[in-house]
Amino acid sequence: MSDFEKAHAFTALWEGGYIHHPADPGGETNLGVTKANWLKWCKACGIPPKPMKALTPADVKPLYEAWYWRPLAATLPWPLSAAIYDMSVNHGVGDGKPFDENGNENGATWMLWRAHQLAPGGTPLQLALAACDAREQFYRGIVRRNPSQQVFMKGWMRRVNALRRWLKALPVPPPAGGVLLVPAGGGEPVPWNGKPAKYGGVLVNDELIAQLRRVYASPGGPWTHQGLKVYLRRNGDLVLERAPIGPAIPPTPPK
Repeated sequence: MSDFEKAHAFTALWEGGYIHHPADPGGETNLGVTKANWLKWCKACGIPPKPMKALTPADVKPLYEAWYWRPLAATLPWPLSAAIYDMSVNHGVGDGKPFDENGNENGATWMLWRAHQLAPGGTPLQLALAACDAREQFYRGIVRRNPSQQVFMKGWMRRVNALRRWLKALPVPPPAGGVLLVPAGGGEPVPWNGKPAKYGGVLVNDELIAQLRRVYASPGGPWTHQGLKVYLRRNGDLVLERAPIGPAIPPTPPK
């Protein structure tokens, strides 16, 4: 089972049934998909739209993966990816910035940003739980700004707390190994301190490391990524080295 399928198994438990609540700004919804998004998806795929009440889990699963998993959650390590996926479904992915043009929290992107504030340098599980704390803060902000949404608060908190319990019950994965950086000029690699920093002109942070581990999952190398040489040792250590810079080409002398 893929990470998406594992994450979706939890989220789908909370996105069931046809709903058309007058206080819900999303309007007509089935299996967690609003009518507006369903029509948009069908148009993009070139398929005739089913009536909202006739939707099945198989109808909407590709939409969930394309619109809510791949843009952000798929770039993150497990189980942080699962938490951010559930939040993307509920609040939107965001556009890569934690705040929108009006200064409001920007969906799951804000929750991920806030999680790194609450648990700097945390493990994926610690960050996932911190994102749950951010989500609770987000919900309480909604009700504070619009008291009519209080009717949904009990259900929202049931979902937040269920996600916390589910995350804590997940099997603990084996350690992934360390991250080592080759010093300028060569030499024995030294451990990365876990803090975001420029290395060879590339920002090394948790997101980059998670991406490299997904792309280069089998021992070997070197591979080239954004001006870095990447190696994966058999013990799980990820080694980064600055790619060599070629000699400058002198300008052609004037004739």
